[in-house]
Amino acid sequence: MSEKIGQKSDISGYFYTDSYDYIYLVTDGSEQNYKFIFKDEKIYDGDESKECDSSEFIGVIKKITSEFRNKILEHQAELENYEKIYTNRKDYTKFIKKHSILKYEIRKFQNKILHFYEALVICQTEQPALKKQLKNYTYEAGLFKNVVAEYAARVEDIYAHIQGIKNDKINRNIYILTMISALLLPLNFITSFFGMNTSGLFLSEYKNATTIVSAFMLVTLIILAICFWLYDKKQE
Repeated sequence: MSEKIGQKSDISGYFYTDSYDYIYLVTDGSEQNYKFIFKDEKIYDGDESKECDSSEFIGVIKKITSEFRNKILEHQAELENYEKIYTNRKDYTKFIKKHSILKYEIRKFQNKILHFYEALVICQTEQPALKKQLKNYTYEAGLFKNVVAEYAARVEDIYAHIQGIKNDKINRNIYILTMISALLLPLNFITSFFGMNTSGLFLSEYKNATTIVSAFMLVTLIILAICFWLYDKKQE
């Protein structure tokens, strides 16, 4: 069995020394990493203490590929759940709280898959005897790389969509406040207006003219506020 190495690096890679080449493979969780040495057309475990056959090496590649595939399915299900916001105005606070963490996790996973893919590509070139056996896994790792890049873009699309919703709400609130200000501002002039020489003007002969006009404007304001509130609820 290949040597299981403690966490020395977070990424896979194909490396060269003066006497041999080796490939370092990182699993999804990075708790268990592998190192295979290629020397004189043979494969050894991490410290050259034991020769390995190609089936053991390919078995590790298969194991890591399976782990990456399962992780991709997890992220896919998570994103599809968050993307329901596109079709209905569900609560998006959970995504906002998770956004930075999810973005970090996917970017880290994307980097891990990218280096795994590049390590397999180089291994195919440097170890022709393994090229045929590595072909399908290299191809699948390339697909994973593209899928995770798409996931990273989808996370930002969801975030941008939510920010757009929040900006729309802010703009509506600003508009409502502007309308309220436009309605309330004339109240400052009502008292002085009826204190002037306004004989013959509308309501000037009424003792409570100021109260009547103020009440009318307040009723209008309340009606508009209710209309805006109902509209906002309908949008949600």
